[in-house]
Parts: sequence; structure tokens; C-alpha cells
Amino acid sequence: MKIGCINSYLLQNVKGKIGLVFAVASGILTFFDVNQSVKNTILISAIIISLLIYISNLIFANLMSFTTFKMGDSEVSVQKGDIFSSKIYNNHDYIKVFAFNEYFDTQVDDKIISKRSLNGQFILKNGIDVNLLNEAIHSDIRLNDQHKIAEQSDRTLGNKIQYELGSIFTYKDDIFLTALTHFNKYDQAYLSMQDYVRFLINFWDEIDSLYAGRTVVITLFGSGITRLDDRSYNNTQILDTILWTFRLRRIKFKKPTKLIILLDRDTNQKINYYKIKDRFYGLQE
Repeated sequence: MKIGCINSYLLQNVKGKIGLVFAVASGILTFFDVNQSVKNTILISAIIISLLIYISNLIFANLMSFTTFKMGDSEVSVQKGDIFSSKIYNNHDYIKVFAFNEYFDTQVDDKIISKRSLNGQFILKNGIDVNLLNEAIHSDIRLNDQHKIAEQSDRTLGNKIQYELGSIFTYKDDIFLTALTHFNKYDQAYLSMQDYVRFLINFWDEIDSLYAGRTVVITLFGSGITRLDDRSYNNTQILDTILWTFRLRRIKFKKPTKLIILLDRDTNQKINYYKIKDRFYGLQE
């Protein structure tokens, strides 16, 4: 179970409901003159109702597979989904964001980019001419004026221009590419938690200036990075970090637009939605 029987979030949420049940029971016993048999029945009924409330909330908490909540003026939805879905997200009302490394490498060869990664699938499924994509990235005035860090001429594979984490290249009006990870000399993506938070803060600032009142669709950035600070962060912690930085930057996705965070099936089953909803539901700026 994702939620244990003595989970503090669960106990806190059912405490008020159970308290109300016993308050009603106490009121009946106080204001009505009933015999001992009826008193016992009322108390046993209150205990049974309280157990049913607890058990139903425990089951609900473990079965949650999505959540939608308000964060300030913004609506945030976390759910299972496929960012490549043509039926739902393939229109200009949704901006889809794909994460690349700090060089915006495009070489899908299971060395620089894995064919199974989202950015690898993005390139392969769309039949993208990587030479034209590289040229577009290197000639993007906004990206290079504001976010170019250095040119690493000694790189033997991949692109040579290094960009700031969180920077965005607008591939199309409804498709953004973002620089998520560092890349070492062994062609491995790596990131410290400090860099990850810095990436998210820069990313939200970029989104705020580019999204133009449309719904933004992202995936669980960072969940597939095995070298994330050389530590193990579970998916709920990563999602938690994404949401806290979103709140920190005070992005305003007002209706009908919103932020959608899509998770694959396996990741979705591991997310503690109950904890996420409890922590962020109704949170105001």
C-alpha cells in the first residue's frame, strides 16, 4: 500500500469526521434520557461508523490515480497520460514540453540519446531532420543571446554549444524543448538536486514569458535520471519539488489554461496522490 494504516495525513483528515460522529453521539446521550441498552447501541454505532470512515478513506487514499487542485490562481492537474496522444494534446491549445540535455543534443543512437527516452521518441516519431533542428537551435536569437553559456569545441559527439539549464527552445508554436541535464564526458546525464531546483526555477520563468495563455503539458522531469545527486529520490518527492518551485515562481495559469503533469502507467502507480493533494490543495499565494 502507498498509504499505511497510521499515515499522519490520513489520521489528520479523518480525525475531524470521526470527532463529529462522537460529538453527535454525545449530544444524543446528553440531551435524551435513554436506558443503558440504547446507550450501548449508540456508542457501538459510533465506533462502527468511525471505523467505516477510516477504512473508506484508507481505501480511497490508496486508489487515487490522479488529482486536480488550485494553487493560487492556477489549476494544476497530475494524471496518467501520453504526451504523444494525438487525440488529446495534438492541438495548438496545448504546449508540449520535452526535456533534452544542456547541449540540446539530437543524436538518437542509444549513446547520446536513448531511443526509449521521451526526447528520443519525440525525434523518431516525428521523423525530424536533426540537421535542420540543430541549425534552428544554433540560430535561435533569443536562446543564444540569453542562455548560451559556452562553446565546448573539444566535444567529439553531439552539439558543442552549452546552454543554461531551464532554457527553452521553441521548436514549434506548441512544442518546446528545454535543457534539463548536464552531460559529462562519458555521455551520461547527471544533475545535483541544487541544479535540479535551479533548472525548475529557470524553466518556470521561461514558461511564464512564452506560454501565451495556453495550457502547458509536461512530464515528470528528472524521474529517469539515475545520477540525480547520487541519491534515490522517489517519484512523489520529485513531483513535490516540481510543484513547490511552480508555486515559488508564482506562475498564473488562469482558466481555461492550466498546468498538466503527465505520468506513465508505472510512475502513476507509485505516486502518493493523497499526500500531494493534502499538501497542495487550496494552497494560496
